[in-house]
Parts: sequence; structure tokens; C-alpha cells
Amino acid sequence: MTRHLRPWLWLIAAVTMLTGCYFPDDPKHTLATIERQGVIQVGILAEPLPEADAKVIARFAKSLGVRTDYVRGPAHALLAGLEEGNIHLLAGDIPEDTPMASHAALSNPYPPRVRLPGRTESRSEKRVLLLRKGENRLLLRLNRSLREAGQ
Repeated sequence: MTRHLRPWLWLIAAVTMLTGCYFPDDPKHTLATIERQGVIQVGILAEPLPEADAKVIARFAKSLGVRTDYVRGPAHALLAGLEEGNIHLLAGDIPEDTPMASHAALSNPYPPRVRLPGRTESRSEKRVLLLRKGENRLLLRLNRSLREAGQ
């Protein structure tokens, strides 16, 4: 009798696993909120915002068909705003090995492609944007935008 039940058990297990998978998921609906409100809130960690970061954000906002609002403030307040969902992205010269990775999701790295003021060499470390942890649909769209731009 167990031999006849085995295929059904596999089917039930497969259906259960597939219904539990919602990748990419946005448990807090960040991407839907951005699209519904028509604006993406970006916290700025470095003034002035590096040109490479500004270009990445502008391209991403354009791909979503939304405008960008920049939020300034102390780093701890901006990170808290990101974790609470009041800010959608953090930008501003964030290295790919940032210690903030334990508090936020990281975009794919991209090259800064800017020259440092008063220096002749250009910086080669790659940078990232920070997003709220778990908002995988937003992260996927951001990384797709970076990829399409050749970053």
C-alpha cells in the first residue's frame, strides 16, 4: 500500500514547496508602494552625492517611471528610515564591503567612474546601494537596471 501512496506524497510535497516560494518577494510591498506613489525616497550618506550614484539612481527611477526625492540626515537616522520603510534606497559612496551589510540588502556593485577632487587618479573600488532587507523584487529590479546599463 505504501508503494501506491509514494507518488502522491511526492506530488503533495512538490506542490507544498512551490506554493511556499514567492521569489522574488516584497513582503513590505516596497516596489508596489514606489510605483503607486510615483516616487522613490533615497537617503544620501555623502554630500555631494557622487556622480556615479546619481546616474544609477536616475536611471533606476526612470526605469520605474517615478521621480526621486532625496532625504538628508545623519547616517543612523537614514539607516533607521530604511529599516522602517520610509526610505527606499541609501546612496552615497558606499563600498561593496560596507559594514552596513548586516542591516540592509546590497545592490550589485558598480564602478564609481569618477575622479576624486584634487587628485589625478580615479578610484577603482566598486560601490553599492542599500535597500531594505527582504525586498527582493525591488532588489531584482535595481540589479536589472544596473545590468542593462552595463554596470
